[in-house]
Amino acid sequence: MEFNTVTLALFFAGGLRLCVPVLLAALGEAVSERAGVFTIGLEGLMLFGASSSALGLAATGSPVLALLAGVLGGVLAATVLALGTVFARANQIVMGIGFNLFAIGVTSLIRQVWLAGAPAAGSMRSVSMMKLPWLSDIPIAGRALFSQSPVFYLAVIITVALWCLFRFTRAGLLLRAVGENALAADAAGHAVLRLRFSATLFTGVMAGLGGAYLCIIASGGTFVDNMTAGRGYLAIAVTIFARWKPLRVMIVAVLLGLLEALQFQGQYLGIDIAPSLLMAMPFVVALVAWVMMGRAGAAPGDLGRPFLRGSGR
Repeated sequence: MEFNTVTLALFFAGGLRLCVPVLLAALGEAVSERAGVFTIGLEGLMLFGASSSALGLAATGSPVLALLAGVLGGVLAATVLALGTVFARANQIVMGIGFNLFAIGVTSLIRQVWLAGAPAAGSMRSVSMMKLPWLSDIPIAGRALFSQSPVFYLAVIITVALWCLFRFTRAGLLLRAVGENALAADAAGHAVLRLRFSATLFTGVMAGLGGAYLCIIASGGTFVDNMTAGRGYLAIAVTIFARWKPLRVMIVAVLLGLLEALQFQGQYLGIDIAPSLLMAMPFVVALVAWVMMGRAGAAPGDLGRPFLRGSGR
């Protein structure tokens, strides 16, 4: 019985660790999509965050500064993306896909030129594990919920903060307004382009931190080509599936993290399912989300549409 309890605790703890990159990126995507910007380039933003964190770790040796470098990389990349989609009014889907391909090439070049001879990473304990006093001693839940990375706790705090933002604040109402009907928001005197630009930069912050987590915490400071492996696209699907609501985003991301954890610990839990099938499950959820988006009317009304002042749209 003790072995089963420990195994169950390890399974839940692993699922929560694995969900963090997708959760962070999906929260950022929820904000930009609420503002009407379809950030298809989320995968590229995560890649830039991961590579920037690896550069930061090689330069400073500090995992904390490396995470901050990942955030900075995500913001700078999001600035380029936002200038094209928000101000230059480029097609958001086309530019996003092109941006993702660009990110794969640039981050691979960064690895070959600046990270090939990087020194071995030191201890990541300061960012990979934070045990909350007393709570971490609770059976099963203590190891799963209260012995996690500080970034996990930060993601939970951001989730609750965004829920409060959209539900109770004027800023959240303005973001939803520019996403639902940008022309009406502009007529009311609100700066649509500035709000959309800020929302996209926030997406860069979250995606950059998600990519940095993937590189620094999940991979021990090692960056490899295309290490996001579709997690940016998966985060977009999570956002849509959760109907752009932060608390639902967290729930769906955790469920996907648990599905991913089954690949590694399912056999110890007595689950006899082929690992290849378990690997495909999150992307099945992604396909369902895309279908739901096409059929549902719950999406922001101006999602993916460039703002053209004075247009008759």
